[in-house]
Amino acid sequence: METYKLFTKEPIKSLEEIILQETIPLALEKLANGIESNSPAITKLDILNNIPNLILNGLSLLRKRGEEGKKIYELFHGCILSAFLNGIESKFRHDLFYPEDESYDFLIMKYPNGKTADFKPTENKEIYKNGTIFRMELAELTRLEDLERIITDKSRYTKRIPLFSIAFNGKLNFQEVFNKAKGVNKNNFETIWLMGQINNPENKNKLAYFIAELVKHSEVFPLFELDLGWNDINKKIYEAFN
Repeated sequence: METYKLFTKEPIKSLEEIILQETIPLALEKLANGIESNSPAITKLDILNNIPNLILNGLSLLRKRGEEGKKIYELFHGCILSAFLNGIESKFRHDLFYPEDESYDFLIMKYPNGKTADFKPTENKEIYKNGTIFRMELAELTRLEDLERIITDKSRYTKRIPLFSIAFNGKLNFQEVFNKAKGVNKNNFETIWLMGQINNPENKNKLAYFIAELVKHSEVFPLFELDLGWNDINKKIYEAFN
């Protein structure tokens, strides 16, 4: 048995909490400071017409706020991946845990839906068994050219799964991405995930991602929309202007 500290069994709910409590306040504070220092004025309508951008700006600010902010930033991505895996593997659930140590960024435990992982409580933690463990290493990809180098660097670590978060604009040739990943992976990792924020053509004011598996199935899931509580999010932003 191993000891892991649970972050959430409800990744969508936890995403909402991070957005409401962390990312939106940071982004709005930054906007207010910019307006006060005579930056170009940004209207309420500008913000309400691009809420995903506001959330992502706040997430970027959160990442720079010391170790605690960085950890929440990493768990935010863990929530997205957990929610996605719950969606595509309906027979299983995927719970999100804090990492055991600093050698990786977050842990996902997979076990059959309708069952629970066996555990007994200890001080501030729970001892779990009978679940499949994924130790995830998050990497920000600012240039596609860095993909092969980062995979090579990560291959020094065993029993880890890389998750790349796209941090640049532009179209991707996914066949090229698959070829690059497979060419350098050399069977070091059973699977590698890639995700990036995209605009939903049916509703650009909803937060959506593409998610791709690079080596095991070479598959792209082009639109994963986060089913968030947008009424609460909109209310939080409206209140900031009143």
